[in-house]
Amino acid sequence: MRGLDKKVALIAGGGRGIGKEIAKTFADYGTSVIVGSRTEDQYLGTADEIRSMGGDAHGLALDVREQASVREFVEQANSLYGHIDIFVYCAGTNKRMPAEQYTQEAWEEIIGINLTGAFLTCQEVGKRMIEQRSGSIVTITSMLSHIATPNQSAYTASKGGLLQYSKLLAVEWAQYGIRVNSVSPGYIETDLNSANFQRQSFRDGVLGKTPMERFGLSSEVAQAVCFLASPEASYITGTSIPVDGGFLAGHQNIVML
Repeated sequence: MRGLDKKVALIAGGGRGIGKEIAKTFADYGTSVIVGSRTEDQYLGTADEIRSMGGDAHGLALDVREQASVREFVEQANSLYGHIDIFVYCAGTNKRMPAEQYTQEAWEEIIGINLTGAFLTCQEVGKRMIEQRSGSIVTITSMLSHIATPNQSAYTASKGGLLQYSKLLAVEWAQYGIRVNSVSPGYIETDLNSANFQRQSFRDGVLGKTPMERFGLSSEVAQAVCFLASPEASYITGTSIPVDGGFLAGHQNIVML
């Protein structure tokens, strides 16, 4: 991807799964990467792995639920290089239960990480980007930003909210040279959802509704993120790219029948 070398990218939730793959892919393109996560072994481990491959990376503590932690993370990141070119919000969690049984505790935890965390981090990074009159933000949304499936009340609400919030930032911050976009992954096998992927009924059900008849790879999500963050997408803002093997297209066609 052209234009990503010598850039600085912050990855919130970059210690494992899709976020880790995004961090490694940016580094492959010559981007200096700063990984933020709550778990020390994960953010330091990802940074170490990138450096061992010849990349430039740092790992910093980040709890997206706490404003003080967010501010410290952004300040430390900015002090390392003096500027922030790219920010990716990939922190997320999920709990499944029927809507009528959903607990307030679970609701607040998921909304706090998936949506409020995005608000806090994007706001803090955005202030820096407004000052420098440039920047690119990519949020990791979900297919459930666009459709609904059972037993995921808080996740669906948070990811739907994140998509709309990302569009709002794109509209408000375009005047400052800041682009804001989203990537909506389909069914990507990661540590977070490994239990579901171990069930054959789940695998068969998903593949039966996916036109490409396969699951996605974290690397495919990462490439979409890097494209949106790069100068190659210089006239793209306020949009979302599904990386889902055609799942959303097929699902929407079914609904319209």
